[in-house]
Amino acid sequence: MEATKGVKQVIDQGDTDEKKSQISADSGLSMTSGSQVSNSSGETLGADSDLSSNAGDGPAGRLPAHLTVSRGTLSDSEIETNPATSSVFGKPHKLKPGLAEPRGSLGRGAAIPPVEDMSTRIYLCEGLLGKERSTLWDQMQFWEDAFLDAVMLEREGMGLDQGPQEMIDRYLSLGEQDRKRLEDEEDRLLATLLHNMMAYMLMMKVNKSDIRKKVRRLMGKCHIGLTYSQEINEVLDQLSELSGRELSIRPSGSRHIKKQTFVVHAGTDTTGDIFFMEVCDDCIVLRSSIGTVYERWWYEKLINMTYCPKTKVLCLWRRNGQETQLNKFYTKKCRELYYCVKDSMERAAARQQSVKPGPELGGEFPVQDMKTGEGGLLQVTLEGINLKFMQSQVFIELNHIKKCNTVKGVFVLEEFVPETKEVVIHKYRTPMAHQICYSVLCLFSYMAAVRGKENESKPRAQPPRPVPS
Repeated sequence: MEATKGVKQVIDQGDTDEKKSQISADSGLSMTSGSQVSNSSGETLGADSDLSSNAGDGPAGRLPAHLTVSRGTLSDSEIETNPATSSVFGKPHKLKPGLAEPRGSLGRGAAIPPVEDMSTRIYLCEGLLGKERSTLWDQMQFWEDAFLDAVMLEREGMGLDQGPQEMIDRYLSLGEQDRKRLEDEEDRLLATLLHNMMAYMLMMKVNKSDIRKKVRRLMGKCHIGLTYSQEINEVLDQLSELSGRELSIRPSGSRHIKKQTFVVHAGTDTTGDIFFMEVCDDCIVLRSSIGTVYERWWYEKLINMTYCPKTKVLCLWRRNGQETQLNKFYTKKCRELYYCVKDSMERAAARQQSVKPGPELGGEFPVQDMKTGEGGLLQVTLEGINLKFMQSQVFIELNHIKKCNTVKGVFVLEEFVPETKEVVIHKYRTPMAHQICYSVLCLFSYMAAVRGKENESKPRAQPPRPVPS
């Protein structure tokens, strides 16, 4: 009875852990922990039903019946009374102590699992071995193909397989410190999967000399860095003392990705195409309704971002080559999406301190006034925009600029005049229209960041103390 109770506790714990998984929009309905999905379009997926899942926060975090997962363990009576399983699986036996994780290994930051009675667990690998072990497990080409497939799926889950040229260009645009960070992430991915492959090969009782040869050959092909290759070599040195399940399996990196997903419509209303907008650590990923990656926008390429609570439209200005593009998205959770992207961009900016410097703020650009046809210079400064012509000079303060954009080589500037409370539209033809718009938007972003820092540095006013009676 005590053993059965222990097994039930393990089952309950396993079910609870599985229910804490969350629904992600990576590809269909993949179960990825750490993801969070928000439905921002009631017309699309039910009125304000919000597919947002903070699973595990209470009864609302339970998965529906069609998404429940199978039990991880079976009791002794279930194994013994089922003739189909009892002939394949042996009797339960105690689990040997696993290989101690080295300090500073790949599993850094992982939560310590609770102590469980695992003496009665029946493992799948025992059923795969069975009474007659297949010769498939001794074919090294099978393990190499499985490893390459696992790398492909893991890279897809982490969003590293879309637009390779774009990712190479981004890598070249980063500083030395951030390049090393990306290289370290890539090495960690490969080393984790290689470590897990060794664990699976041990479970399948593959010859240990063959394991060493294959792992070292794959290490050479992958060009894994010194830090992680040293960890793999340490495990290979202890391989002769390991057997069965004594080498623990490490969680893959895609399981630790934290992102929030919003359902958005392209344009200014619900008639636009539906996309899933994923707010990640380094970028915004735009996925189609079937889960394929449509666009990826790195935060260092985003120039400015605004939102309107009335129209529920989010505007994103981004740098695309030499042009500045404006993208508009409608979502019911416009405010939540704005602050989610803002917080993620601030964290990325704090982490990426070594990005190569871009163009300096401001500048002078040749323009031609569309009304008079007169040529002159447009100067972008920290105070505003200064326009110098042969017969006149106009200065537009920064806080009076309502909007700016480009239309077919024409720079359009909307100025708010406080005296008349009217909006005056200025149009200037110039071959550098995109550069001017980019410079003005960068200036807006810079001034907003300065004001934010000033507000943070101001001491908060203390509430007056009550006067004792």
